[in-house]
Amino acid sequence: MDFSKVRVLLTDGGARQTLTMLHGLKDIGCHVTVLCSSKLDVCYASKLPDKKILHEDAAGSYDGFEDVLLKTLQTGEYDVLFPVAEMTTNKVTQHEAEYKKYVRIACAPRESYIQAFNKQRTFEVALDHGIPCPYTRREGQDIEDYLANATFPIIIKPRNGVGSIGFHKFNTEEEFRARLDSGELNIDEYVVQEFVKFDKRIGTYVFIDQDNNVCMSMAQDVLRWFPLDAGTAVLIRSVDAPEALQYAGELLKAMNWRGFANVGFMIDAETGKPILLEINGRITAGIKLSYMCGINIARQQLELCYDEEVIQYPPNDKFGLMARHFHSDVLWFLKSKNRFKAKPSWFSWKNTKDLVYWKGDIKPWFVYTIRKAMGYQDGMKKRKH
Repeated sequence: MDFSKVRVLLTDGGARQTLTMLHGLKDIGCHVTVLCSSKLDVCYASKLPDKKILHEDAAGSYDGFEDVLLKTLQTGEYDVLFPVAEMTTNKVTQHEAEYKKYVRIACAPRESYIQAFNKQRTFEVALDHGIPCPYTRREGQDIEDYLANATFPIIIKPRNGVGSIGFHKFNTEEEFRARLDSGELNIDEYVVQEFVKFDKRIGTYVFIDQDNNVCMSMAQDVLRWFPLDAGTAVLIRSVDAPEALQYAGELLKAMNWRGFANVGFMIDAETGKPILLEINGRITAGIKLSYMCGINIARQQLELCYDEEVIQYPPNDKFGLMARHFHSDVLWFLKSKNRFKAKPSWFSWKNTKDLVYWKGDIKPWFVYTIRKAMGYQDGMKKRKH
């Protein structure tokens, strides 16, 4: 396929993962336009885009996003719409029939994506197909029936949510009932699960083609996360995890998934077995690690949306490479009691690359630093557990 003739509209110019997709698309010769909502967006600062569109409502989390996107697509200047972040991908798939009048869409179809965006649906499918999960309240199950069989602590997390926002852990039944009786909590808006004590987390990257084949698979160990109790990854390392990869492939095939997905697992501290954590149906920030391992997800997404044969990457064997979100890792260092005991050392950069820093295109890193500093207080409030 001649990618040099493909004109791609890439969303979410402010997201870290968009930089990796941008590099992947430029590597294969695409003409790339990036939607940006601020001059402080990393992709607006990058020298790689062929064109940048700046609009205050261009971020997927903004109410005016759909109007901006539709008007942009109606110009006829694009062949492919490539959504990146979670909220954007959700909105794009909601209106995929309308957008497909103008472009092809490089993401999983709505029918599959909504199962991953809704964490309750994900666990329903997993439980029905024998994928190991925490003890989870089923859809429609009476909360009293669930509690009668649950062992505390338990956790709740929004059925539709991003990262660790909205997560809460209850150590005792009395604590949970007090919150439930307060009237502040609509339990049907949350996934309710037993808390799993885990020593580490494994994330898997899997790509499923139009014939339900696994065309790419790799795993990474989450070495550090922030917030400390159950936050998002700040340091990941490529590892060999065949059992987790097997479960991830089985789950995605059961969901009739198409395209890229990130399936996360906790490793039970007592049994050493992987237990399902979540599916991210959008491109995650850690995707840079797959790029470091020689895997171009952007190419696979384009091949799939053109119904071309998707390149088959062998199972990853480049273990020990690390990707680091340094800005959040600084917060981990300030908060963690293990700051000087961590392995690998917090001060080490061996076999490690930053998620935002790209050699030869360094301006985005400095712009991102400014933006993170400006939004620090709001970000911490959202992640307060």
